Amino acid sequence: GNPNVGKSTVFNNLTGLKQHTGNWPGKTVTNAQGYCRYRDTTYVLVDIPGTYSLMAHSAEEEVARNFICFGEPDAVIVVCDATCLERNFNLVLQTIEITDQVVVCVNLMDEAKKKNIRIDLDVLSAKLGVPVVGTTARKKKSLDKLMLSVYDLLHSNEEKTPVKIQYIKPIEDAVA
Repeated sequence: GNPNVGKSTVFNNLTGLKQHTGNWPGKTVTNAQGYCRYRDTTYVLVDIPGTYSLMAHSAEEEVARNFICFGEPDAVIVVCDATCLERNFNLVLQTIEITDQVVVCVNLMDEAKKKNIRIDLDVLSAKLGVPVVGTTARKKKSLDKLMLSVYDLLHSNEEKTPVKIQYIKPIEDAVA
């Protein structure tokens, strides 16, 4: 996810680790690994640096891009900020173009509620074609819903149909 959306807080509360959290870009500059047991599966979770795009412009963004593109994750959780969701869609769409094994975690739902922001997670999920879960990272119950979505994604035989951006022909030809 983007910087300052609660990625490390989600990671810490799922793994029980204590990755340092802070409210500034570049806070996480390397990958951290932890374990989360959910149902009958132990997951290796990786906390990667925040990035606005997979087009790396800094060392942190390069670490994030390299893990998502070349680290062969079984699934990617893209953590987003519910209070300014539109700012997060560039990264969400780029990630969905790379893999259909994506769960979008719309974090800070409590802050969005305080600002009278309402997000229809079901509609968003239908439009993106991937699971979308609302969370408040400090509340374990909402993280259980997130892990259920990851579990279902990895254990389902359903065909996935994530949104695919159709570019104009010259761009499609250039990237083909």
